[in-house]
Amino acid sequence: MDYEDVIYVGIKYADTVDYARLDPVKRQAMSAFEDTMGNTERLGIRVMPVGGTAAVFDFLDYDFMLGFNVEGLGTKNMIADRMYEDMARQGYPRPERVYEFVGQDAAMMSAMDLVSMGADPFGYGDFLTAGSDDWFRDERRNQALLAGFRAGAMEAGFAIPCGETPVLKGIVHPGTLVLEGASVGIIRPKSRFNYGQNIQAGDTIYGLPSYGPNANGISKIRDIANALLPEGYFKKLPDGRTLGEAALVPTPVYVRPVIDMFDKVDVHFVSPITGHGWEKVGRARGNFVYVVDNLPEPPAVFNFLIREGERHGFDVSDRENYYVWNMGTSAAIIAPEESEDPMREIATEHGRDLQILGHVEEGERAVKLTQNNVTYTP
Repeated sequence: MDYEDVIYVGIKYADTVDYARLDPVKRQAMSAFEDTMGNTERLGIRVMPVGGTAAVFDFLDYDFMLGFNVEGLGTKNMIADRMYEDMARQGYPRPERVYEFVGQDAAMMSAMDLVSMGADPFGYGDFLTAGSDDWFRDERRNQALLAGFRAGAMEAGFAIPCGETPVLKGIVHPGTLVLEGASVGIIRPKSRFNYGQNIQAGDTIYGLPSYGPNANGISKIRDIANALLPEGYFKKLPDGRTLGEAALVPTPVYVRPVIDMFDKVDVHFVSPITGHGWEKVGRARGNFVYVVDNLPEPPAVFNFLIREGERHGFDVSDRENYYVWNMGTSAAIIAPEESEDPMREIATEHGRDLQILGHVEEGERAVKLTQNNVTYTP
């Protein structure tokens, strides 16, 4: 039996990844480590208690802060693993090419969490954990994987000066890797530090587009692919791509345009649409209702997954889909209405688009997707 075959094909994403069980563990860890936060003060450094997507250290005697984040890719590389094995077995040329952007996906999971706090990433360390050193025997596959990390670093503007390749036999399956990393970035001047403290009723909710699932909701994609066997990841979408190709579309690198927006425009909040999906739009503390009344057209891969998922008994309701997948938006940006033109100009300079998603109202914290009659309460 192949290791992919043991994944249970459930109805909801929570049957595979249940945030209701994971989030309390995170809160438990925060409570357990709370009394360590004062240890940095002996150096004139304060840990900022904001509960954002990255830890922020305030160097009290200087006009800068450092952001620090640790983040994993999840299971997206397992799609590449499965496709690589099948393509190699069937004699496809260059099966290693399926890994070409997996490293970029992994790096962006950490780097974009830094950027959302106003931190400009300058360093990243990769962690490539294997279950067997056999995984690294294909030099071309290694090179393809590493090339993705490099591509992300070059476009975002950070260095990768260190990393680790542990082998954890008996813990990690020998047919795959666990991809994780940590990044550090600078917030300079301190006024760029952002955790949503300036959000106001009347602000506009903007979006930065996605072109695929990025790295979230992948477990459900894998479950649906298993339900489509024997074609699986090679089942064709209406546009001619395979499911695997569409699922492996790289996470866009939005580091430079977002930092430019922080430096040149009045930006009130940035939130990557990752775990918890569109609920993340309302991540900032404060009593505001985030009204999303102009949802983007989802990339074709999501329409395919919804159709095939429904055929095979998965929950593909709007509430589920917008909680599990990004559905066409990589990150939400909250800023005043008058910021639209300069933000759009910056996005265009970087070859990117800018979406208009909705607006902010006063009220008990919630995210309302009015077109779908879906409300999330973060």
